[in-house]
Amino acid sequence: MADISIATDDDIARFYGAIEFRSKWAARALRRGRLIAGFGGLLEIEDGVWFAFFDVPAEHRKPSIYRHILSAFREAKAKGAQVFKAKCTETIPRAVALMEHLGFERTDEMIDDEVVWVCPASKF
Repeated sequence: MADISIATDDDIARFYGAIEFRSKWAARALRRGRLIAGFGGLLEIEDGVWFAFFDVPAEHRKPSIYRHILSAFREAKAKGAQVFKAKCTETIPRAVALMEHLGFERTDEMIDDEVVWVCPASKF
């Protein structure tokens, strides 16, 4: 059974290796016991622009995770986010539908051969 909670600096380092977010961020950690099994959140990449990321194994991508996604977006907005950007791996089932449901739209921008999507923070 997995539990989702607000992430800590220690959770970031445990999941991604010895890295530290140096700008503002809002994230959630998916825990299975002492293991950080997944991670998702947003990181400010420039003033008012935050980039969303979602690294959650397929077996944990369930509808119940949606409220945690919304919570992280609202936290980022409260910390000054004005625009959200994200990549969408379109081979993941329902990924595009989630992006559209959240209010994201495709752009012409590409990162690592994936389309960048954008959404104003006012949608949250």
